[in-house]
Amino acid sequence: MLSRLYLGAVLPCLADLTEQDGAAREILGHLHASIVFLVLKGPSCTLRLQDGRIAWQPGCGRAPAVILAILGARHLNAFFSGRRWAVPLPIWGGWRVGLLSRFSQLAQRLEEVLDGTPSVLASAEGRRLHARLSLILAVLALRALAQGDAPSREILAALPPGLASFTIRGELSATMWFEHGSNRAGRGEPPRCPEVRIVFDDVATAYGAMREEIDTMAALGSGKIQVDGLVPLADGLNAVMERLRVYLKP
Repeated sequence: MLSRLYLGAVLPCLADLTEQDGAAREILGHLHASIVFLVLKGPSCTLRLQDGRIAWQPGCGRAPAVILAILGARHLNAFFSGRRWAVPLPIWGGWRVGLLSRFSQLAQRLEEVLDGTPSVLASAEGRRLHARLSLILAVLALRALAQGDAPSREILAALPPGLASFTIRGELSATMWFEHGSNRAGRGEPPRCPEVRIVFDDVATAYGAMREEIDTMAALGSGKIQVDGLVPLADGLNAVMERLRVYLKP
């Protein structure tokens, strides 16, 4: 589960982080390279770094500058928790010290934003980033939870199939979608008209909802959170998202 979550939900957050965060872009500079993460006997993904941006893709991409091997879920979890001993094993490109150093800094920045450290949450911009990335992580994590978490599979089995979209109003590129039935998820406009749309009226509402710091029922009543369409699907997906805390804890 941890391997699927980190490679399929956490690492893709780097794309939005580098689009939205000047500090992340400064770390990357003008690097042009790709890094493959390979979990032994598990999943893999590729990060493509170019002009201060990162693109994520599943599987092992062609001609990577670095290939980093992860021994297993515990190793992966320790690495993203900042444990110095848990550095992934470079089975190719270990001599690219500068690239590896910058990526390590970027991983630390991602951890700070997702965890919502005091230094991040002290500013309105930091809270905005935390809200965006928390939503992205939660929606993308639905794929992994649907595949490998037994309680999540039980919840999903009782839900009607359909496409759900999640949006923070007023934020560019802040729409996520998940299709229950095909187990597909993505960032940006959904591939077709969703069966249910969940809209957070602004960043502050999304921030409060993701951190469970607002009364969700009151927010629904006041229109701060809008659910339009197949409500049972939205409720069930929210229950599955809550399972994420079992695996990823600040």
